[in-house]
Amino acid sequence: MPQVKSLSNQYYIYIRRNQEVIPWNIYDANPPIDLGLATYVSKILQAMEKSLRINGLVFYVTWDEIDELPSYGENVVAVVLGDEWYRIPKYAHKVGAVFKCIGTHPILGCNPLLKPCHLNLLTLIQFLRIFLVRMPGVINYQFHRFKSWLLNTDKIAPIYEIPLGYNNSQDLPIKDIQNRLYDTYFSGSVVHRSYPIWSLKYWLGTPKTLARKLMMLSLKKIKEKYPDWKVELSITDGYHGRSSEVASSYSETMMNTKICLVPRGTSFETTRFFEAMKYGCIVVTEALPSRWYLDGSPAIQINDWRELEALMEKLLDNQELMQEIHQESLNWWQSKCSETVVGDYMARELKALRRAAMLRKTKMALALSTQVVPENLFLKLDPP
Repeated sequence: MPQVKSLSNQYYIYIRRNQEVIPWNIYDANPPIDLGLATYVSKILQAMEKSLRINGLVFYVTWDEIDELPSYGENVVAVVLGDEWYRIPKYAHKVGAVFKCIGTHPILGCNPLLKPCHLNLLTLIQFLRIFLVRMPGVINYQFHRFKSWLLNTDKIAPIYEIPLGYNNSQDLPIKDIQNRLYDTYFSGSVVHRSYPIWSLKYWLGTPKTLARKLMMLSLKKIKEKYPDWKVELSITDGYHGRSSEVASSYSETMMNTKICLVPRGTSFETTRFFEAMKYGCIVVTEALPSRWYLDGSPAIQINDWRELEALMEKLLDNQELMQEIHQESLNWWQSKCSETVVGDYMARELKALRRAAMLRKTKMALALSTQVVPENLFLKLDPP
């Protein structure tokens, strides 16, 4: 049997409320349950463990459980991977820290007033729905922040944003963009869920579905107009529809892609975005939120997929520009979203929290000592 590295902290997978808490050895190549992002997350936690130098922490890695955890305390850290509602966990005031993919602040990503259209209307409706769904968590968090400030207890946990990363993306040798086979590539679902006839989504659609249909329509026109362009498409049933064989083919195709199309999903952040950056593709996507790991990325953002044809013409006619963006994508991945960088970020923030907690305890001890000393002093100065 392979030798397992000892851990300074405890790691558990907790997918849903009332489900079994699964111990997780983050150095195990085969996690006990498929998290989708397990390989990326495990490497992040390994990098964090290496530089953290703090013992006794308990990490709960969950998909979108924001209501409860198996235990609480200042030594408990929650890692939330897949909550697309941008919710603030209800247990934020009961734990030491929360790390969350996708974040807690949604963006509209368009202006329905200046540019009214079907897609922008659906985007606005979804944004308002997310706003309502996340509001109880926001109120709860702000209440406990105020309570913490009022009582000077500092019990509310900070919430840190981390990248989604990749899903079943293999480590392959980086291929120079000039030697790649496909000019552009999209792999993913267009319509992955059927809604009943009485559902409003059945009649109106969703922002994800409509955006991807518009992208596919543009690609169809491009293929007809430019038959020499190598356009590769792989339409899947959904996010979890990849087998290991399909994942291998996907990785190889991505590494052979010059321009990767990344339409929005339910949220604007998708694993495809990070996978394409990791492989040094030129990423064409829609709106991106402001995050420490997204700000300044070399991804090209477009407002309308009808802009795709002109954009591809510009890129494919300028090999020097493509080479430059290709290298920027690789550099951005290594400096912002690689497992080591994110792991070091988590370790740095946790160590800062530990230092702040120790400083608070020291100040409290000093405050207590200054209250005791004068009493003793007065007793000495005024003996019975």
